Amino acid sequence: MKKTLLLVFLVLICVSCSTDDSTIPETEENFYALTVGNSWVYEHQRRLNGASTEFENINVTDSVKIIGTEYINGETFFTFRTRTSGNEANQAFCSPNGEHFKHYRDSLGYLINEYGKVFYSRDDNQEFLIRNSNSFYLYTALAEGNEMISTTVGDFDCQWMEVYAREAPGTTPHDGRDRYYFAGGIGFIFNTSSYANSSLHTVERSLVSYDVQ
Repeated sequence: MKKTLLLVFLVLICVSCSTDDSTIPETEENFYALTVGNSWVYEHQRRLNGASTEFENINVTDSVKIIGTEYINGETFFTFRTRTSGNEANQAFCSPNGEHFKHYRDSLGYLINEYGKVFYSRDDNQEFLIRNSNSFYLYTALAEGNEMISTTVGDFDCQWMEVYAREAPGTTPHDGRDRYYFAGGIGFIFNTSSYANSSLHTVERSLVSYDVQ
């Protein structure tokens, strides 16, 4: 009888432990804010002249929204729709007016597109090849340390990636460097755009409103 009671007691303990473990979900930080329905609005500013520290609003707006998911090559990607307006003059470093679509997913901390290219890396600061042509190779790499970015909707503690071009693998990068900033749980905050031969960036794109679940 005692052995039977002991066996029942042990079974109850095992069942209880199993039940408790299953009711505690494993939390996962949504660093890139990859949730259908999330939206962001960005405005562009251009440097007044080659050496100026002042920028002017050029009235080009990107309205971005995650409108759904799509199953591509056996993986689920989030579909980003960008609606660009105000670029009737087709200004450099700005998307043309109209709708544009991109697909991204979080692959173990790497934000990648449907072609497997790394757009952003949370922890790995190795150099990633974005694309190459006959005249240049474009790379991106995670910078060390965070940086505070001030916008009209608040200040954000951001990680950032640097984008730069080389004439060939292993050669010295060109002077022009672009930067892409992300804040955990909010998503993309700010970026700069540069000409390859200039150490000063020409255009800035900054967050002006967002709705993140």
